[in-house]
Amino acid sequence: MGAIAAVGLAGLAAACSSSSSTVSGTEHVYGKVTGKALESNVTKIPLTWTGPVNATGSISLSGPAPTKGQEHTFTTSKGNLVVMVTANPVNTATILSAKTCLAATTTTVAYTPLGSKSTGSFKGATGSGKVVVTFQAETELKGKCSTANNAEPVSLTGAYGEFAGGGPLTVPSGSLSAFRAADVTASQWALVHVAHPQRSP
Repeated sequence: MGAIAAVGLAGLAAACSSSSSTVSGTEHVYGKVTGKALESNVTKIPLTWTGPVNATGSISLSGPAPTKGQEHTFTTSKGNLVVMVTANPVNTATILSAKTCLAATTTTVAYTPLGSKSTGSFKGATGSGKVVVTFQAETELKGKCSTANNAEPVSLTGAYGEFAGGGPLTVPSGSLSAFRAADVTASQWALVHVAHPQRSP
């Protein structure tokens, strides 16, 4: 029993602490919506963050792409990540099928975290990254295939909006400690309970 408890407590300690003052890695962000979620003028995409910080959130997309120097705040379950756009976005628009008018538009945005303005696990963050926003649907304007901003979708079958990207991220380990305790797995708690059944999470 003592050995099992030791394993459980060791796992708990590992989940709540770091051997260095910072934690580094590649932070990924991804989200996708399909079909009727694209009918609104504002497209809300749920996001999942994985890497040095594991979190969830969302982004609402509408209007023109951001410009260089513009700031944006991602509100997540582990705090706010504030970023600054570091270059003018790159936009592409392509007709993928002249027969069905299937079209795709992409916007690529480069950013850098603003650690001094970020909060929670992202407080003090440094790094860089890129995100690509993709929309794909069958669109027409005046009866012809079009990728214009005012083109209308003729079908939402197979249509989607996607937000994907990321980059290197370094965060102070102290910023993570307040949240790591909540990330302890059920199996680790179960191991602690074997030796100490009176203990509750």
